[in-house]
Amino acid sequence: MLLYIILFLAGVAAGFMNTLAGGGSTLTLPVLILLGLPSTIANATNRVAILFQNIMGTTRFHKYRELEIKPVIHITVAAIIGAIVGSFIAVEIRPKVFDKVLGVVLIFVLIMIFRPKKETQAEHKNIPAWLEIIIFLGVGFYGGFVQIGVGLLFLATLNLVKDFNLVRANAVKVFIVMCYTFFAVLVFAFSGKIIWHYGLLLAAGNMLGAFIGVHVAVKKGAGIVKIVITIAVLIACMKLFGVFSLLRL
Repeated sequence: MLLYIILFLAGVAAGFMNTLAGGGSTLTLPVLILLGLPSTIANATNRVAILFQNIMGTTRFHKYRELEIKPVIHITVAAIIGAIVGSFIAVEIRPKVFDKVLGVVLIFVLIMIFRPKKETQAEHKNIPAWLEIIIFLGVGFYGGFVQIGVGLLFLATLNLVKDFNLVRANAVKVFIVMCYTFFAVLVFAFSGKIIWHYGLLLAAGNMLGAFIGVHVAVKKGAGIVKIVITIAVLIACMKLFGVFSLLRL
């Protein structure tokens, strides 16, 4: 029962982090593994929570009129295709060397989020649609395969190809992740890799966290989003580079 309570609370924290930034799965996957799930099953079960969390987030961002879907339909479709392929290939989490690569990616994400804005944003519009599709095929593939840190990766990528502030970028990210996660859940479900009672309990926590996260993002603006992103990236990198293990945490 204590582990169930911890799983729910981890879901609340993850839903909040994922809606404002990303990296929430670094909290929930260890708890699922602590409950006795193999990493591949934990990776699949976590997607149920991700799906419901992003349904809640998308609904809330739409209510606050922060979500624009039409300009991102092509990259959403690309991400869905990439995620389906990634989900089929996802058999197990990559070994420790992959953690180091992911840590480098997250640091790059933080740099891109905080890089100085140019006076004009016109250069962003020079990226052709076909290149955006290729980029989001890759991001979607990563999301379907691993998911950990994909929210931060989405924010950095959206920041590169579209003229969104951080609040609207978060809204678009939540919408795209919702769309491709639906198909990822189908793949994992038909493969028999989802433990549904764990996934649904975690989903309840994630949805509550997402509800709170959208409210904070809209009311507090980009400033609070940057703070959460920074904390999420630093915690994720410390875990990925083994700092917690060295400190025996």
